[in-house]
Amino acid sequence: MDTKLIRGKTLYDGEKYLKGEPATLMIAGDRILSVGRDAEDAADQAGSVIDCSGQTLMPGMIDCHNHLSLDPGLPDYLLRMNDPLPELTLRAVHTMEMDLMSGVTTSRCLGDKAFLDVHCQKAQDEVRILGPRLKVATRGIRALHGHGFVGYAFGGPENIRTVVRENLLAGADLIKIYLTGSLRGPKGLPCTFSEAEVQMLVAESHRAGVTVATHCIGGPGLDLALKCGIDVIEHGYFMTPEQIDAMADGPAWLVLTPSIFFTEDRLETLHGNLKELHLKQRGEVGSVMAQVVNSDIRWAIGTDGMHGQLAIEVAHVVGFGANPANAIAGVTTRAAELCGLAQDIGRLEKGKLADIIGVQGDPLQNVSALRQVKTVIQGGRVVKADPSRS
Repeated sequence: MDTKLIRGKTLYDGEKYLKGEPATLMIAGDRILSVGRDAEDAADQAGSVIDCSGQTLMPGMIDCHNHLSLDPGLPDYLLRMNDPLPELTLRAVHTMEMDLMSGVTTSRCLGDKAFLDVHCQKAQDEVRILGPRLKVATRGIRALHGHGFVGYAFGGPENIRTVVRENLLAGADLIKIYLTGSLRGPKGLPCTFSEAEVQMLVAESHRAGVTVATHCIGGPGLDLALKCGIDVIEHGYFMTPEQIDAMADGPAWLVLTPSIFFTEDRLETLHGNLKELHLKQRGEVGSVMAQVVNSDIRWAIGTDGMHGQLAIEVAHVVGFGANPANAIAGVTTRAAELCGLAQDIGRLEKGKLADIIGVQGDPLQNVSALRQVKTVIQGGRVVKADPSRS
């Protein structure tokens, strides 16, 4: 079996810095064989050595909310989800490589068009394309009159039952429903599905052993999501203190995706008057996010399609008041738990998949180091090795 020795300047295993031992990992095939002193002591058995001098070695990052064919770098990018499927697929292949080269080795795709995420997942598994390994939701489920540029419209409990089963048949790892829009509107934060529809969706999904995620920014939709047992709330921009307390006391997760309100480049490519509307509501969203990161809610972080920029999302979360270690856990250890993959990824320890990145600087002192990814190793395969190491 191919063995590789990886030497860095420091090693952050996802929980703590390795102190008093070499920042060394031995990998065999796609797994971590040993860490620290044990790895260094077996150095003469390595088939090759990967020199990451000057770099902090840490677990590969996990984007907990992504859309493969959504690209905010394009003008009017939300409307571009109506482009022909071949164009969307080519876009997805490109954005997946962008994500991987930025240090994202696993990605949770929260809906895409015509099951293209399933095909991308298979191609990545077979090493036919470069990109993060994927957990996929296939078609997002939105109401006939509801929000969801990446979703498809359905309605009625029996129709919902059918579409959930179709998504599962196609290969969905999770089910995604859109319960609200993304902004507070003239009518507040209306929910676009009935309790009967949501109960059906959750029952069918859980019967098959898959989790349910919902695009939900607050209001009655969030109350309904918690009542019906939805597993993950995506966004949560306008949660009330009472809803934050309810989530903190319950089993549901929250995925933070701040970029659409706080990343200037993304605001510039929104269509119509959406930029102005997001700017008007930015202050309220920032206040809610600050409450969330200082609560007992279990949260992780996603880009919602800001490909190659998960590090910027982490920086936003630190700006809301999270300490860097807690924010980094939102894209490593805690993110792996949310994805149901903690047995394999999220930490650098013996037996885990060899998903390893090397960054320039100390990310726990300054999370901007996450933007300086020099080395990417995914499942033991070196996919990026920057000769500039210091």
